[in-house]
Amino acid sequence: MAGPTAVETALAVAGASATLMDAATAAAGRRQWDTAARAFAAAAQADPGHAQAWLGLGAAALEQKRYPLALQAMSQARRLMPQDPYAATNLAGLLRVLGRMDEALALATEAATNLPDDPLVQLNRWLLEQDLGRLDAAAEGYSTIARRWPQLPAGHHHLGHARLIQGRLAEAEAHLRECLRLDPRQDAAYQTLVGLFLQRGEAARALALVDTHRRQRAYDGYDIALRCIALRTLGRTEEAAAVDDSRRWLRVHQLEQAPAGWSDVPSFNAAILQHVQTHPELGAHRGQATHNGRRIENLLENASGPITPLAWWILDRLREYLDWMRGRPHPLGRLVDATLELRGWAVLMHEGGYETPHIHPGGLLSAVYYPGVPQVVQRGEGDAGRLCFGEPDPLFSLDVPQAPFGIAPQPGMLVIFPSWHWHHTVPFSSTQPRLSLAFDLYPRPGTAR
Repeated sequence: MAGPTAVETALAVAGASATLMDAATAAAGRRQWDTAARAFAAAAQADPGHAQAWLGLGAAALEQKRYPLALQAMSQARRLMPQDPYAATNLAGLLRVLGRMDEALALATEAATNLPDDPLVQLNRWLLEQDLGRLDAAAEGYSTIARRWPQLPAGHHHLGHARLIQGRLAEAEAHLRECLRLDPRQDAAYQTLVGLFLQRGEAARALALVDTHRRQRAYDGYDIALRCIALRTLGRTEEAAAVDDSRRWLRVHQLEQAPAGWSDVPSFNAAILQHVQTHPELGAHRGQATHNGRRIENLLENASGPITPLAWWILDRLREYLDWMRGRPHPLGRLVDATLELRGWAVLMHEGGYETPHIHPGGLLSAVYYPGVPQVVQRGEGDAGRLCFGEPDPLFSLDVPQAPFGIAPQPGMLVIFPSWHWHHTVPFSSTQPRLSLAFDLYPRPGTAR
């Protein structure tokens, strides 16, 4: 039997905050966020005045999308270090995710004033300016960063993206290429450059860039999605449809019988709605496709009540889909034998809620279950509240890759589709909530071929 790890040994030493901090920092460096969070939390418990332990716990919790814990920890670090610009800039980044933009900008501006020689602190301030709609000011801020710190890839990436939005395409390409020269792993810059080529009518260059990127990655859903857009723009429609035609690859199931412990499906769905509405992690978060809605990011973490039997039922349906895909001439046909893990989240939307076009780039298969659907959506009169496929992010949408179509969700419905299929939802008007539980099957690192 293997002995305890260094972190486990550290956690057993009461009050050994220095050892705990070393273990936590090492785990964070390996991006082992759960281990890091536990070690930082133990260090903070051993020494409640240890501001860096609270700051580390906040950062690790943010990576895990455990937003209430992240806010508690970063706020405590800020109280312990009210003059520290790094505590301010970290808290500003979290508040940005939570949509508290004015508070975030005030903290980011304070940190940028106190740390004029830190490029990432400066960058954080201008990202918030752009989020608030001040694109021209943000672009000039990015330009200053790119000139002053020319070896910073992120400065070139954000300047390139801003110039693309401004229509200054030659400058945009130059900065995006410089970002990728400095760090070829900057996937967001690569995606923006593909979008630039598509907007300029250079689909062949876009396709060549995607194919180069694919050879450098074991699996990336953006590679598949963007390649299909380029193929369709080049007129190679059937080649793209063999991979991205949602009508061909989408599957719909209906939960016919409630799990043990519930009398029927409506009572089971009501239990799911109550579980979500009272969940401590339910909150409004930026940086996602969701607008006018609230989310739970880690639905399967410490899952209880109706979530556990639902997840097992959905996992069985996903396995059936993978068995059907096995050996087929499709990306999933080559990936079904990878080691997979299931992740889940919840989206609760009310009046006017919707999701913008997006994909789930790390997933292989995605599934959406509907416990609660407003009557106006169930009736299917018009597009309100529908789950729609085929329309990509506006960055890539000069030519619509396929004719869009939508599904009117019904209570108990499960929709399964490959994770790289573009999808969005339509705003609706109702006082009744629209609740969807989303799940992705992910390949574990090193297992996707």
